[in-house]
Amino acid sequence: MNAQISVPVSTEQFLELADFLRSNGDPRDPVALVSTAIDYWIQNASWKPELLAQTDARGYQWKNVFLPDGTQIRMPYKGAYHYSKVVGDEIIYEGKPISPGSLANTVAKSSRNAWRDLWIKRPTDREWLLADECRGDRKDLGEKLLTELEQSTP
Repeated sequence: MNAQISVPVSTEQFLELADFLRSNGDPRDPVALVSTAIDYWIQNASWKPELLAQTDARGYQWKNVFLPDGTQIRMPYKGAYHYSKVVGDEIIYEGKPISPGSLANTVAKSSRNAWRDLWIKRPTDREWLLADECRGDRKDLGEKLLTELEQSTP
């Protein structure tokens, strides 16, 4: 038994492949050629590192917000800023690992809501963002993707 799955490929890209095959006199079915292309990629990716995604997956996962390695975190409290930083997979404050909630509570010496008290500046951010605003990023992205899917569905 040869089980199969469907892999989404844009119509434009699939038609480009079909046109390429036709213009080069290749009688193969473009559907079958997709599998050949995957095999070719697998065979070559091991000795061509540029084919493999280079990612720095280190960072701290805070609920639905990923804080990559190098993210700065600050909390303004009583006229002063208190800073911490994501190093590897941990948030470090005063040389020790800490969670966002504990960071806010430690700085204020009372129970605080870290989403409303901590400000975040990821390595790619130009400005400081309130942690609670970062939480909305994924929701906004999800809504955008759903809208795009709905618009592309006949």
